[in-house]
Amino acid sequence: MKKIDFTKYTIETDKFPKDFTGFNFIVMSDLHSNSYGINLHEVNSMIKKASPDAILMAGDMINGTFKDDPTDVINYISTLAGHYPVFYALGNHEYRMKLYDDQYGDKYYTIRDYLGEKGVVFLEDETITLEKDNAHLALSGLEIDAAFYSKFHKTAMGSGLVSMHLGEADKDVYNLMLAHNPEYFNRYAEWGADLVISGHLHGGMVRIPGLGGMMSPKFKLMPEYDYGMFEYGDSMMLVSRGLGAHTIKVRINNNPELVNLKILAKSGL
Repeated sequence: MKKIDFTKYTIETDKFPKDFTGFNFIVMSDLHSNSYGINLHEVNSMIKKASPDAILMAGDMINGTFKDDPTDVINYISTLAGHYPVFYALGNHEYRMKLYDDQYGDKYYTIRDYLGEKGVVFLEDETITLEKDNAHLALSGLEIDAAFYSKFHKTAMGSGLVSMHLGEADKDVYNLMLAHNPEYFNRYAEWGADLVISGHLHGGMVRIPGLGGMMSPKFKLMPEYDYGMFEYGDSMMLVSRGLGAHTIKVRINNNPELVNLKILAKSGL
């Protein structure tokens, strides 16, 4: 049985009232139709124990291929949505199905509409407000073009592109962004994201102690944003190792990961 790590992060912000008890999220990414074969019952037990306010899905929950049947994962996500609010931003695999309808037909829209009927909220270049007690935050899902997932080279992202997709950020509120590809952290930060949640790199696939992840899905050696928490100016980014794999189904010293994220009011102590 494949071991699943349960990683906890706690972040504080002065954008919440000091007496606010905080948001409690589960973060999931890169399940890839569960072609890697983790135990979803175990994942469910971890989620239930965390008792989250919502589940944030940072893309590539299903595979943009024909050989991996997404039915079980689609049903699993719909079951989660029966118990928790679920917010879903696209990864490159979902975007591929959406973009290339000559290959995939209406597969993406069929999946999206079905999960939408079950209560899953898809954030496709959209920002919504999440409220709890006496606090609120802005949750955005960024959808970037396929060119930004090109293998072997990094496509430059212009400074105004995020605003073209999402509009201007309201910097008076806490801005939480789901952006599948962590490579463009500087642009997300410049837009005004307080915290970015990403995945995509699968933790670098093979992890060596002291060195980190060895390779990205774009076959880039030792990617900068492989896993963990990063900072750029006043912004932070959480990169999940993800729950699965695709094509080259290798994870060495790199267990699948479920994340528990808490965003609290800064105590001022």
